[in-house]
Amino acid sequence: MNGILLSYAEAKKANGGRPNSLCVEDQLLLLLGYYKKYNALYETGAEYGVSESTASRIVREVETVLIGSGKFSLAGKKDCLNTKHGHLLIDVTETPIERPKKKLVEEFAMFRKTFIQGRRKDIL
Repeated sequence: MNGILLSYAEAKKANGGRPNSLCVEDQLLLLLGYYKKYNALYETGAEYGVSESTASRIVREVETVLIGSGKFSLAGKKDCLNTKHGHLLIDVTETPIERPKKKLVEEFAMFRKTFIQGRRKDIL
């Protein structure tokens, strides 16, 4: 795992930019500690001296790199259901909030504006 992350970090560093707040080994430990303890990202980040948003970014980035390498993957839903084991684990990690697309928000604002203007005309 460490070798995969080191090669990714070197390739990323070649493009320039701000240096990471944690070294690659600490990023990997943050991810593994988060998986083992299932603490909130705020607590996990506090252990390493980074904010909750930075811990979330590190977890997502390291997950993406490790899964993208092809050496690490989780079994699919069908594989889990077809096994003869009596246990099933359900992933309940934190997920980003789904927000409406900007276009939909603008359309709703336009609808609301015309609806309110129409009601005002009816009242007058």
